[in-house]
Amino acid sequence: MKLLNLRLCNFRNYSSLEFVPSENINVIIGQNAIGKTNLLEAIYILTVGKSFKTIKDNEIINLNEVSSTVEGEINSFGYKDDLRVDLNSDGKNNFFFNQEELKLKDYKKDMASVIFSPADLNMIKFSPQERRKYLDGLISKIDPIYEHNLSKYRKIVYERNKLLKKIRDKSLLEIYNFQLSEYGVKILRTRLNIVRSLEEFGKYHFKNLSGGGSLKITYLSTIPLSADEDEMKKIFLEHLNKNTDKDLELKYTSIGPHRDDLDFKIDNLSVKSFGSQGEVRSVVLSLKLAEVNLINKVLKSDPLLLLDDVFSELDKNRAMYLIDSLKDVQTFITSTDLNEENFKNLDGTFFEIIDKKLIKRT
Repeated sequence: MKLLNLRLCNFRNYSSLEFVPSENINVIIGQNAIGKTNLLEAIYILTVGKSFKTIKDNEIINLNEVSSTVEGEINSFGYKDDLRVDLNSDGKNNFFFNQEELKLKDYKKDMASVIFSPADLNMIKFSPQERRKYLDGLISKIDPIYEHNLSKYRKIVYERNKLLKKIRDKSLLEIYNFQLSEYGVKILRTRLNIVRSLEEFGKYHFKNLSGGGSLKITYLSTIPLSADEDEMKKIFLEHLNKNTDKDLELKYTSIGPHRDDLDFKIDNLSVKSFGSQGEVRSVVLSLKLAEVNLINKVLKSDPLLLLDDVFSELDKNRAMYLIDSLKDVQTFITSTDLNEENFKNLDGTFFEIIDKKLIKRT
């Protein structure tokens, strides 16, 4: 997939903007707080349907306006398609594919972008919620059934938790326990399959980025795992029942996919506990490159790759490997420094943001 052009209206700090990128590597130069990340956000919204920065659309819409528009044209599988997303201050956004209005799940089908931003580095060492959010976001890009199951599961957990705050009759929880085991196991099995593929691709990239280290991704489940789906449902249900007294005391559901975690290890040492800042950056970059591979494997098309300030703390060898990995993927890179040392080896098209316009540099 390639982005052929992008047009913005009332988006963040842009009243209007037109951008015609190259089909390979695009480097966007500009001072801090001038709108570089906003441009990546717009591309992400166009292809994924939501922001990677905020869940509040009114933060995206230009001040004193009630709506914002992101539109553009993509080339996918040899066909050109027009895309448009209208962001409205009431939260009821509209999605158009070749002028036909679609629901979000249908609009974003077969499209994807992968974003690396400095905030992603927090995912490794911060709370399990951040790692679950990362995994769920990745899977939702390539598996609409997973997104459906996850939505159902979260609603059941919410209703069960409400019930736990009110009752002392365990029998009322049985129906929720059964539903949780049904949807929870579907989520678990999908997550485990994706983690295996992500680890396979991630190992390769990390070895090259780190000069030989071994990356391992471990899924930390709150229930025992089984290869058999029916057996896993039985185990999950048994553990929910066993934990009923504890859950009643805590007033929330203490086990299940919504409480699970990921652990990233380098040479069998947890990066969360022992990783340096450089190792954390290498792990996250490896995961992002692995995401590109995984999305290509499932959707049969490369996503767009968005790299926000990625080169600022990379040494020459890591930067060289990253550049070599971008050859077949349309990539958008932001930087404050046109004279960045790593750009000397980069065959790309350079743009500079001046007065809220993108100027192509020659």
